[in-house]
Amino acid sequence: MKQQHKSSAYQAELETKIEELRRSREELEASRNKYALLYDFAPVGYFTFDTKGVIQSVNLFGVRLLGVDRDQLVNRRFEQFVADEDLFLFGKFLQKVFVGYGKETCRLRLVSDKPQPLYVRIEAMVTASGEECLAVLVDITEKKMAERALSESEYNLTKAQSMTHVGSWSLDPISGEIKASDELLRIMRLGRDEATREAFAGVVHPDDHDAVMEQLRMGAECGKSYEIEHRLQFRDGSSRWVYTIVEPQVNFAGRVVKLYGTTQDITERKQAEVDLSNKTNELQAIFDSISDGITVYDQEGRVQHHNLIGPQLYPKEIKPGNSCRELFHPESTTMPDDCPVEKALQGERVETSHVSVRDGQRTQYVEITATPIRDALGERNRALVFFRDVSRKRLQEMHLIQTEKMSSIGVLATGIAHEINNPLTSVAGCAEALLRRFRDEPALKDDCRLDVFPHYLEVIVRESYRCKGIIDHLLSFGRKTDGSFTLVDMNVILLEILELLRHQSAYRQVEVVKELQEGLPRIMGDPSGLRQVCMNLLVNAHQAITGAGRVTLKTERQGDSLVVIRIRDTGCGIGQEIIDRIWDPFFTTKEVGKGVGLGLALSYDIVKRHGGEIEVESRPGEGTLFTVLLPARLA
Repeated sequence: MKQQHKSSAYQAELETKIEELRRSREELEASRNKYALLYDFAPVGYFTFDTKGVIQSVNLFGVRLLGVDRDQLVNRRFEQFVADEDLFLFGKFLQKVFVGYGKETCRLRLVSDKPQPLYVRIEAMVTASGEECLAVLVDITEKKMAERALSESEYNLTKAQSMTHVGSWSLDPISGEIKASDELLRIMRLGRDEATREAFAGVVHPDDHDAVMEQLRMGAECGKSYEIEHRLQFRDGSSRWVYTIVEPQVNFAGRVVKLYGTTQDITERKQAEVDLSNKTNELQAIFDSISDGITVYDQEGRVQHHNLIGPQLYPKEIKPGNSCRELFHPESTTMPDDCPVEKALQGERVETSHVSVRDGQRTQYVEITATPIRDALGERNRALVFFRDVSRKRLQEMHLIQTEKMSSIGVLATGIAHEINNPLTSVAGCAEALLRRFRDEPALKDDCRLDVFPHYLEVIVRESYRCKGIIDHLLSFGRKTDGSFTLVDMNVILLEILELLRHQSAYRQVEVVKELQEGLPRIMGDPSGLRQVCMNLLVNAHQAITGAGRVTLKTERQGDSLVVIRIRDTGCGIGQEIIDRIWDPFFTTKEVGKGVGLGLALSYDIVKRHGGEIEVESRPGEGTLFTVLLPARLA
C-alpha cells in the first residue's frame, strides 16, 4: 500500500515536470520564432561566413539585398557579389576578421542588376569556434550617393570659385572664428594656418581699411547686408581689387550669429574699366575732333551719342534722347520710309542731303550719310549719321554754275543777236514803209493800197513773239537757282535746251535726232543744276562736230529706279590718254575763249549730288557717247 502511494506521487510529480517541460518548450519555440522573425525581417542583412567566405546562412533582408533566392545563396562565395574593384579589399577584410577576435568594418560596392550602384557597410566578428564569422550588412547606398553628391558639389564649388575667382567665408561675430575657402585664401595670399580675423584685416589696403571694418561692424551689430569694393595690399607692395557681398544670419531673437560672405577678385575687371574709360575718352576726343557732325541713333531712332559739331549744326534737333523725327520728318509722328535713320536701322547705307532755312540766318546745306551699326548678335541695329556742312561748297558750286552759264550765254550771244536782229529788221522795214506811205499820201485811209496794212501787222506780231520766245528761253536758262529739289521732267528740260541751241547759226548744220521716251518718270532734283548738266553735254556734242553731223538725244527708263539720258555725237571723239582727265576742273581741249574746263567737272559733281552716275564712251574719229543715270522718283 505504501509502495503504491509512493508510485502515485512519483507519477504525479513526473507529469508535473513533463507539463513544465512542455510549457518551456512552447515558450522556447515561441521565443525562437520571435527571434527568427526578427532575424528575417531586420532592416539589415545577417550573414554567416566560413573562413573562405562561403555563405552558411542569411536572413531575408540579405536575400533581398543580393537579389537571389535563399536556397541559391547558401554555400556560395560572397565575393561573387562584390564588385571587381573591391574584391581585394573584401579578401583582406575577411582575413583580418578570422585572424583577430574584434569587430572589423569595411565598405564595399556590390554587383547589382539595377542601374544605380549598391553600396554596403559590413561589420563582422569571428565566432568562439573560430570556424565561422557573423556579419551584418547595412545598405549605405543613399548615404554613399549623398556623400558623393556632396563631394561633387564641393568639388564643383571649388572649381567654380577658382574659375570665377570668388572665395567664400563665414565669421562668428562672438568668437571671431573665421572659416575660409581655398580660393579666398589664394586671393588673400594667406595659408590655412593664417585664416584669422586679424590676418584678413591686415591684408586690406590702408586707405580702405576703415571703410571695410565699419561695414563689417554694421553687418555684425545691425544684421545689415552690404556690398563693397576695396583694395588689398600685400607684403610685396602689389595690390588687387576685390568685390565682397556679405549676408548676416540672424536667430529668432534678432541677434546676428554668423556672417556669410563672398569675395571676388575683380582686378582684371577694374583694369578693363580703366582701359575702357581711357579708350572711351580717346575715342570721344577723336569723335569731337572730326570736323563733321556725328550722331549715333539707338534702335528706337533716338540720339544716343553725338560729337561737338552735331549740335552746332542743329542746336535744337541733336540732343540726347531726341528723336530723328525732330530733324528729318517733324511733320510725322512715325519714321517714314525715306528717313535716313530708319533706312540705316534696317541695314541700308544712305547718302542724302538736307536744306534748312532759319529765320535771320543763311540757308544751310548739309550732306548726310547714314550707316548701320550692326548689333553683335545681329538682332537690332543702330544708326551712325555723318553731317557735313557744304553750304560754302554749294554756294561756290552755284557761283560756278552761274559763271558757266554766263560763259555759255556769251558763246550763244552772237547767234541770239542775229536771230533777234532779223525780226527787228522786218519790224523796222514794215514800220518805215507804213510811215513813208502815210507821209507821202495823206489820203491813205481811202486808198485801196491800205489793204496791205493788215499783212504788215501780222508780220509785226509774228516776229515780236518770236523774239519774245527766244528771250524767254534765254532768261529761263540764266535764272539763278536756290539749290532746292523739286520734281523734274527731264524731257521738258532737254526740249528747252534744244530750243535755245536751235537758233545758233553755227549749229544749224548739225542734225538733232530726238528719241525721248513718253511717260518718263520724274527726277527729284535741282532743275537748274540738271539743266546745266544737259546744256554742257549738248553744247560739247555740237562743238565736237565740225561741219555737218548728227547728235542723237535719247531718254529711257531702266528698270523701276533709273532714268537714263544718252547724248551721242558724230564728232572728233576723245583720245584714251585723256579720257580719264575730262572730269578734272579746268581741264579742256577747246581753243582759248571757248571754255574754261569747268563744264564736265560741274556736271559730274551735280550728277553725283543727285545720287546718279555719268559715264563716257569715245574713240577718236568715231564720236562720243555720254550716259547719265539718275534715280527716278517712284510713285
